[in-house]
Amino acid sequence: MATDCEAPKTDIAGDSRALEYSRIRIPNNREIPAYNLTGFKRFIFLALYALIVSSSIGGLIYTFYVHPLFALLILPVSYFFNNCLFLMNHSRFHANFIELPEAKMSVICHHAFIHHYRNIRVFHETWLETRMSYFIDVRAVFDQASRCFILVIPATSVILYKISPVLGIGFFSSQYLAELLQSTIHEWYHIPVRNRKAFYSFPTYWAFTFLEKIGIASTGHHMEHHRHQLPTLEKVEVWLDLYVPFCERAASRFWKKVLSQYVPGQRRMTAYINRVGTLYAYLVFFLINPAIYVLIYLECFD
Repeated sequence: MATDCEAPKTDIAGDSRALEYSRIRIPNNREIPAYNLTGFKRFIFLALYALIVSSSIGGLIYTFYVHPLFALLILPVSYFFNNCLFLMNHSRFHANFIELPEAKMSVICHHAFIHHYRNIRVFHETWLETRMSYFIDVRAVFDQASRCFILVIPATSVILYKISPVLGIGFFSSQYLAELLQSTIHEWYHIPVRNRKAFYSFPTYWAFTFLEKIGIASTGHHMEHHRHQLPTLEKVEVWLDLYVPFCERAASRFWKKVLSQYVPGQRRMTAYINRVGTLYAYLVFFLINPAIYVLIYLECFD
């Protein structure tokens, strides 16, 4: 599927309605293949992924064992804040799609670009590389996004652990489990229904089937997100991979604001989202989010 289109016939900055979104003015852009882990590096990331899965599930089981009510209350909190974080990253990817050369994209962003415009199957063809890149960029391990999951969340968990082990473990496991869900559910949407049982483990298959039944996940709803091409980015209306009440409308409004920053050949959309995303990450995700966990803990153990 082609990724370029005709050059815009006007350069009216800030008026997205007068522009045709295009990659044609991106300097030094060339098509590159999806990133693949090989050899010992693949083994390391496979072991790391297994560690993330086991520690997240094990930590949540421990939290439910020690205090079931606390565990039940923190799950919707982690779900909500993680989906807001996903929205920031998702909109940043779409800005990158028309502002960055492929070589400058993170692995997850580049795979998402290929997924949208060249090979929709890339997410499950490179499942380990893609899933891990939600946590740690497998090509540039210490990039800005990766530091959230390899430094900030573990450090916050240690601080909360000092207050109480169940608080620290509950925070860590629920944050990572929410991201595990995000990293896998999108892949689920694009695997044919007849192949899902063979591709996923028994617990994963039935867990995702249950989420579809109750409406938290929706393959049909997600497919609406793909009803656009690069020149028609203003038509993107579906942003979340999981249901959060009232958030789609807010997400669409935010995206329209992002589009208003577009200037062909510049990176104003990316810069704008980076500013907003940084504010959200440090003020909301890393401060307000754990503070709510502490409040829930104090209420539960009062």
